[in-house]
Amino acid sequence: MYNELELISLSHFLSTLVCILVIIYLPRYFISSSESKKNIFKIALLCLIMINDGFDFYKTAYIFENPWQRGLPLHMCDFSAYSILVYLFTKIRIFFLFAFFWGIWGAGFALLTPDVIYGFPYFEYIQSHIGHSFILIGVSYALQVDKQKVIRSDPFRILAITTLLLAAIYVVNAFIGMGANYWYVNFKPEGDSIMNWMRPEPYHMIDIYILAIVLCYLLYFIYYLFDKKTLKNNG
Repeated sequence: MYNELELISLSHFLSTLVCILVIIYLPRYFISSSESKKNIFKIALLCLIMINDGFDFYKTAYIFENPWQRGLPLHMCDFSAYSILVYLFTKIRIFFLFAFFWGIWGAGFALLTPDVIYGFPYFEYIQSHIGHSFILIGVSYALQVDKQKVIRSDPFRILAITTLLLAAIYVVNAFIGMGANYWYVNFKPEGDSIMNWMRPEPYHMIDIYILAIVLCYLLYFIYYLFDKKTLKNNG
């Protein structure tokens, strides 16, 4: 019997801390590695993300009658995961930016407030932590190994693209059926999350959109301060 997830608990704190340490320090191993080792890392990350998504779909298909309403890789974190994979194999910068802004916030919030009912060592809790860590490991790799940079105009670009994707997600949810809730546009996720403090559906999406704007520019500001400090220390 598992205990319900408590965000303020030692097990959740330690699990999240381990993930953060891996996210920060694992990519550093590849800074001076050969191209063959870097390619192995990229292929391994690709396989792990695909296995994780495949398991999500299988699990959803086993539990629910219509897995298309819940199991497709269409959530924000899925977009972030595939964006960082596309970036790693193509080096197209816009995919890095999408993974940077929505991967850090989306996967970061998912680590802090997982969309699960039970905590560690519940399997879905562990899978959620590992799966979202894959995204952040890829972003950390791009920043530390590839030395990717973020500039002032990038938050606006990502918000514009996200707005178009949000409109498309509404259409996808409507086409699939009322049980579909990709990007949580129809109803809030299960378990504790930041959406608990937002207005009831569907007005929660207005709050989320405002929060997204604030978080995008806040993340850029944090990055700018950190990058400026790094450059000053190196100089």
